[in-house]
Amino acid sequence: MSRKHYFTTKDLVIIALLGAIGAALSTYVGYLAKAVGSAMGLPFGGQMLTGLHVFWLVLVLALVDKKGAGLVAAILDNVVQFMMGSHLGVFVLPVGLLQGIFVELGYWPLKRFSRTLAFMVAGGLSAWSNLLVVHFALNMFGGKGLFRAVSLVAFASGIVFAGLLALGVVKILESAGLVRRKKVAALQREAAPSTATES
Repeated sequence: MSRKHYFTTKDLVIIALLGAIGAALSTYVGYLAKAVGSAMGLPFGGQMLTGLHVFWLVLVLALVDKKGAGLVAAILDNVVQFMMGSHLGVFVLPVGLLQGIFVELGYWPLKRFSRTLAFMVAGGLSAWSNLLVVHFALNMFGGKGLFRAVSLVAFASGIVFAGLLALGVVKILESAGLVRRKKVAALQREAAPSTATES
């Protein structure tokens, strides 16, 4: 009797493909973010783009629709970033681990209530989580006030560039018939009040 694997071959392909694409682009987004911050004269201005790093993780969760998919994608993403020469160096590895954990924590508890809210919170928390490494490991913040301010920027970036952008991409894929709608049908029924069908 053959054993049924948790992740199907299709799931693994999606995780590997989006994780690798995310890693390739995140390496350059990191350097772009530093350039934007320097151009604006803000030491942490690059956090405005941090949501782009975790966009792929939210997208993986939505497409694979299995717990752990975001975490696996995050680990793969950041291992590849490290090998490609991330601006964070070896610290990109714990950053990736936290991003994967927080994207899962933000997505699954809220998914049954609101897909939009799940995307937004997952993106926000995952984008914000990099600051835990930056703050506690690298000690780059002078005080709690600055940490809170940068946290708001990172969380907002995650909401927009990871959560809402990923939600928009998923809706486009659904409309084009590239993603089956049955995975989200139950969510839509829970989110919208039931209406009587016309005879």
